Amino acid sequence: MRRVGDDVVDLDDPAIATTHVNERFVARVCAEPEREALASAPDRKLRLWSLFAAKEAAYKAIARGGPPLPFAHRRFVVADGLTSVGHGEVELSLCVTIDGACVHAVAWSGRAPPLARTGLLRSLETPGAAARRLLTSCLGDGIEVVRPPSPGSWDGYGPPAVERDGAPLDVMVSLSHDGRFASFAALIGIMALPAASDPSSKPP
Repeated sequence: MRRVGDDVVDLDDPAIATTHVNERFVARVCAEPEREALASAPDRKLRLWSLFAAKEAAYKAIARGGPPLPFAHRRFVVADGLTSVGHGEVELSLCVTIDGACVHAVAWSGRAPPLARTGLLRSLETPGAAARRLLTSCLGDGIEVVRPPSPGSWDGYGPPAVERDGAPLDVMVSLSHDGRFASFAALIGIMALPAASDPSSKPP
């Protein structure tokens, strides 16, 4: 089963300015090996929120389309080099990128890395619209992101799906936003590739 999830963190958000020194928060988020690595990290804030984003991305990937999965951050264990993240018997590849104050984590199954991108919100743009704009700018014209109804889900809708001119595409997508930033990650089937890709888009 293909899986993909992503999460973005705005490091300049005042709400997270001192969370890396809040031991109760750290203990809730990090498994013991992660706490030990965090204690000796040269930038504890960056390390903590890289771990947090990785766990959020993995949760989105694993929970997608399956039975309800309780989210306990400590049960998602990130490898020391930020190259993988595991939960029980499931292990996903991981890529964490840092661009200024933006941390973007992408977790996925399979060999080929997803297409992924981050960007700043434009003036008066909603976070969800920004994430969809980033995706559609990479996949070409006629793209629309939809959320089909899913009775029983927390908000009545399923994960985002991608259509071109009303027809479903073989694209599994994750959208995220935080503070000033929006992002996406997408596993794209061959038939869904645009005729000419945006040269500014690239895998993480």
